[in-house]
Amino acid sequence: MNDKTLIKWFSVLSVIGMIFGIVYSFFGLGILPVSKDVLVPWGNGVYGSTMIGFFVLLFFVGRLAFRNGDITLMKVMLYSLFSWLIIEASFSIYYEIYFNFAVDAVLMIFFGYPLLKRIQQR
Repeated sequence: MNDKTLIKWFSVLSVIGMIFGIVYSFFGLGILPVSKDVLVPWGNGVYGSTMIGFFVLLFFVGRLAFRNGDITLMKVMLYSLFSWLIIEASFSIYYEIYFNFAVDAVLMIFFGYPLLKRIQQR
């Protein structure tokens, strides 16, 4: 396959993932045919594994971006981080889970600071 096809493939799968994220955010996993007895523990596993995967991605992409001085990649990371944290923080405020809002604010600062600092240096 050529690069154009692979980019389309990757983009379509990413958009499908975002749509699932929107559906999950508003309707929860309860819309799926899963026993209510295991829904919360299974949801915890899904949420936890998603966080692990996301932070593994940040680990490798972040190191690559800083090592290579890739400002474009740093901007992509910054936009992705902020979109995730702003959406999550909004749900935390809506459901009055303020400690998670605080965690999101700290993550925005801790991850955003080095990215913004390096982006501004260029």
